[in-house]
Amino acid sequence: MTPSFGLQLDLPKIDKVYECFAALETVHANQGGLLLLYGSLDAPGIAAAMAANVAGVASLGLEPDAAVAKLALRAGVCDFVVNSLDEGLRILKNEVRQHRAASVVVTEAAEVALPEIVARGVQPDISTLAVPELIERGTRMLRAGARSETGGTWAVTWSVQHEPMRWLPKLDVLAAKSIGKIDTIPDGRVRWLEAAPRYLGRMFAGQRYLRMTDAEADRFVRTFEAAVSSGEIGVAVSVTRDGKLMVFET
Repeated sequence: MTPSFGLQLDLPKIDKVYECFAALETVHANQGGLLLLYGSLDAPGIAAAMAANVAGVASLGLEPDAAVAKLALRAGVCDFVVNSLDEGLRILKNEVRQHRAASVVVTEAAEVALPEIVARGVQPDISTLAVPELIERGTRMLRAGARSETGGTWAVTWSVQHEPMRWLPKLDVLAAKSIGKIDTIPDGRVRWLEAAPRYLGRMFAGQRYLRMTDAEADRFVRTFEAAVSSGEIGVAVSVTRDGKLMVFET
């Protein structure tokens, strides 16, 4: 076992978590009752686990290093860390049946656990691991980042100068209204705005991320600027749109 002293998680950036979330949305419109299988708790694995939590998908991770798994548990990346696949499946069976998100990590290497998963007929709906037997039986691959970055949307982030727990929720409501009036907008982005702060926790507490069309971003920027100018938002707000920083001050 790797000593936990000085050990740190390889945390993903928030855009990578969002990419996983968006990829989950493309795999299946109704996320409840699905099971995601992913590998170790490296940055891509953590992004998949966190995105699944936000999307309401149950997830099963395979991390051989118990010390890393315990760090992930303390950080809120996963809900349970167990020593055996049997124990992990017992937890997930009930959560999947009740359409609840639950993140379970089994402290076994993928090369050990995957043959057992296949042999026992465990069938994840989605996987980051290309296991031919599972794919043949209907598992769909999670391909985060496969959607075109130039497909008409741009990265928009926002943060506040101080008191993020007070002001960011108010800005999130304004952001949701900025995109919520367009019929073609999938509900998933509003869910991301509503659920991500709760599931991403302290790691991303001070920042927000969303992808928007030009029209949405224009409306978003006008809404934020007006809210700060009127005093509705009583703190300086920083917005980055496609890499360009704007600061709105009271």
